[in-house]
Amino acid sequence: MEHTSTQRSRKAAQGREGEVSTPTQQKRYEVILLGVDTHGSQYTFARKVDNQGCQPPQELVPQKFLEFLQKQTAMANRVVMVYEAGPYGFALYRQATELGAECLVCAPERLNRGRRRVNDKIDGKELLSRLDRHLAGNDTALRLVRPPTIGQEMRRRQSRERDTYRKERQRWIGRGRSLLHSLGVMKPGKWWDMKIRTTVLAWVHQRYGQAVHDQIRLELDHYLELLQAMEKKLDELTAAICQRPAEKPQGKAKRIKGIGVLSGELLDREVVDWNRFANRRQVASYTGLCPGEASSGDNQMSLSIDKHGNPRVRAVLTELGWLLPRFQPDYIRLKRWRWVFAEGSLAGRAMRKKAVVALARQLAVDLWRLKTGRTTPEKLGLKLAA
Repeated sequence: MEHTSTQRSRKAAQGREGEVSTPTQQKRYEVILLGVDTHGSQYTFARKVDNQGCQPPQELVPQKFLEFLQKQTAMANRVVMVYEAGPYGFALYRQATELGAECLVCAPERLNRGRRRVNDKIDGKELLSRLDRHLAGNDTALRLVRPPTIGQEMRRRQSRERDTYRKERQRWIGRGRSLLHSLGVMKPGKWWDMKIRTTVLAWVHQRYGQAVHDQIRLELDHYLELLQAMEKKLDELTAAICQRPAEKPQGKAKRIKGIGVLSGELLDREVVDWNRFANRRQVASYTGLCPGEASSGDNQMSLSIDKHGNPRVRAVLTELGWLLPRFQPDYIRLKRWRWVFAEGSLAGRAMRKKAVVALARQLAVDLWRLKTGRTTPEKLGLKLAA
């Protein structure tokens, strides 16, 4: 006797013990991994569920991707995603964290090594593969970036805005010098100074006549106007940065002699949190002042610094390295290089640069020890500012 379709569907819906399964029940996965390649108009991502293979990459607009991510958090006990830091900042990190997903941000790099093709789908699959290796214990699979809070990012942005205006100011100074060089003024010096500018324009008038003099004067006036605007903005930003924020009590702040308020604040804002480092090697690597190396077998070769890490921190530390022999003669790290900076020393310019780089790297490590309470200025031979 054949069963009708109604009887077959009814029996299929009944379990062995007479229980009826609901169609809304879904299997809850243990972990879902996502490798996301971000762009302004769309996100391309690859997905991996538990121990299954990588699924074909998909493309969604940002809002649809967030909706998709919310569904993933309801389907699995753990959702982990990774994307590269870029021009869109850490907004996706904050959005994903609010939805309950674990979000990792890695440093941008070329992901298609060894291939002659590059597209968003390949990058998404490669990010997913590296995320899988990272969670399996491979610490070198991803070069992770520490996402700051919105407050930390705004404070750091203020210091970087100041650096932008400083570079813009130098650019207009260079344009003025380039203009005068083209007319034969070999050493224009501080051409924006009123006395030097008057002298230079008088020479141009004598050499080329009134017409050229008037044109050059108008161009220099335009450059001078822009310079003054840059300097005004620089002064405003510098004053704002040097005001100690409320979360840093004045009573606990100890300033080292030779490290100004501005330099110290720039370092703190770029590092964000000195407790992020577990050991001195991580601190030195973050500065980018570690020597490079190209060795294989019996052949060993030391290279210049690798410039890995934060270039703004590296610039501030290098400036402080030049000031240490003057303001901190008893600094214990300076003993090794004292002969380089001694009066009448035969050390050349290259040797002094090497010494400054070494001092800057060691100073970063000692600042980390001071900020985290691992040592005191007295033990390092550092003098406190009055």
